[in-house]
Amino acid sequence: MVGENSPDFRFPGIAMNDPKPPQPPPLHMPEMIIATVVGVAFGVKTNNFLAGIFIGIVLGVVLSLIGHKMRSRNKR
Repeated sequence: MVGENSPDFRFPGIAMNDPKPPQPPPLHMPEMIIATVVGVAFGVKTNNFLAGIFIGIVLGVVLSLIGHKMRSRNKR
């Protein structure tokens, strides 16, 4: 259906700028892989899986924050 009643109707006289495509979020894959391996290794070695999960999550967040600061510093 084409016309004024169609849901795709654009208002005449208003410039419709195409929005810029959103930038992809920064990749934190190396940090997450390192944190996962360390957390799993700790959990298996000590047989304390809950502590391994906690260590993996905390280490992943810390490494991601450090990596984000380093990447933003290199952009300037």
